[in-house]
Amino acid sequence: MLAFRHYQLFAERNCIRAAPAEAMMQIPQLNKRMPDTLPKDWRLLPTGYFTHQLVGLPNPLDDAPESPDRIEAIEARLMLAGLEGRVRRVECGPAPREAVLLAHDSQYVDDLEHASLGDPEALKRFTEPDTQVGEDTFSCAMASAGAVVRAVDAIYGRSVKNAFCAVRPPGHHASRSRASGFCYLNNAAIGALWAQKRWRAERVMVLDFDAHHGDGTEEILADRPGVRFLSLFQWPLFPHRRMEPTPSNAVLSPLPAGAGGEEIRSVVENVWLPEIDKFQPDLMILSAGFDAHCEERIAQLKAGEMDYACVTRLLVEASFAYCEGRLVSVLEGGYELRSLARSVFTHLQGLIRNPLPAETCKDPN
Repeated sequence: MLAFRHYQLFAERNCIRAAPAEAMMQIPQLNKRMPDTLPKDWRLLPTGYFTHQLVGLPNPLDDAPESPDRIEAIEARLMLAGLEGRVRRVECGPAPREAVLLAHDSQYVDDLEHASLGDPEALKRFTEPDTQVGEDTFSCAMASAGAVVRAVDAIYGRSVKNAFCAVRPPGHHASRSRASGFCYLNNAAIGALWAQKRWRAERVMVLDFDAHHGDGTEEILADRPGVRFLSLFQWPLFPHRRMEPTPSNAVLSPLPAGAGGEEIRSVVENVWLPEIDKFQPDLMILSAGFDAHCEERIAQLKAGEMDYACVTRLLVEASFAYCEGRLVSVLEGGYELRSLARSVFTHLQGLIRNPLPAETCKDPN
């Protein structure tokens, strides 16, 4: 297990401390093993933690912020807090090719595979520094997409109530035939379209709260029937790309540099929740980027863990109200290791905990 192998060394190297007592108290019976039999009430099902064996492989770009240290930091935090005993961990293999081709052109997928095998012609397609291709790139990208496909299957098969996919490489900048921003295959879009094809989902909503706009997701899902895409992000900021005009099934909420948790929560409460109510999704997929955190250096938004806790709670409440808890959260960005680990820990706590009807989010200030 990746966390078992690395968490002590990583914790010592990065001065990670165990979660405070008050956080631990929120998670009773932390080390209790997941039961072998599943309850009939979906609310009592465990949260799934979907990942794959290749998350520890290096990025082809030396010193890239998108690195194996990100998953190591997350798993170190979960291990030290005892949270691993509260989720059903699933190690995943590659996505079925038919699932990937729902979101990507066949020639692009072939070129990505051939580039990973060192084909000179295919490598010409991946010349940007943030989309370099190494020998493991195709396998890693397919495994990340596979984790999301497996999570969708598990939710509809009712072996988990909701899911977090701890995957890399991320996906939301990848378009139908273009890699971008460390993204090669669009995990969230693949999951959404797979839910439509495999499980006949009539209304799938993809919600992206990464600091960077999910331009690839916007393009892949543009004007598709039965799919809605909501995105909040810093603007202007990489990828400096959005569709004009905005697709009919997309709602974009750009935020200026310096916007904080209050502005982010306002978008969720005043834009996203009404859209969810109007659309009434069968499934919600989150592109969960944590680079809007105030400690991040590659973006200038000012969110904190309490803001991620609030956003998670609101979206989990919505999933309980509209789609029997069917929610898949997919890791996107987040590069400052300490804040990433704390934010994912907070997010995962929110997924595990069933919401109470009277709960509201209060301004932590």
